[in-house]
Amino acid sequence: MIDEWKEKMRRWCSLQERCTGDVRRKLQGQFDDESAVNGIVDSLVEEGFLSDERFVTSYVRTHAEHKSWGPRKILHGLRIKGFSNAAAHAAVAAHSPASFQASLGALVERRRAELPEKRDRVIRFLVSRGFAVNDILRAVEEAEGR
Repeated sequence: MIDEWKEKMRRWCSLQERCTGDVRRKLQGQFDDESAVNGIVDSLVEEGFLSDERFVTSYVRTHAEHKSWGPRKILHGLRIKGFSNAAAHAAVAAHSPASFQASLGALVERRRAELPEKRDRVIRFLVSRGFAVNDILRAVEEAEGR
């Protein structure tokens, strides 16, 4: 049964980057024995199917560039996945701040028509996307000044 689950996890991890926490959560319901879970996770790491460093880099890049998330929302997402504060901050710091600013600028531009009458709503939307209030206000003022 362990070999069967090891193969399932290899296929699952080869579809997209996964973190150790995701694999552990998926295996917890299948095995009562924690050593079996640890053995599968260890073998996946050794074989290169599982890497938390690769996952963190991919997570930050994907959520910043494709989903237009700000640094705060990405930090929160990494903490939910089980990463420490230090690891999450290091991953976000390694990503280009210019990329976050470009995402913020694009979101402000997309909601620019709403700014005069629904300014507070736009700001709340941008805060929910994980951007700092100071950065949001600066970007909104630039957009209103054009």
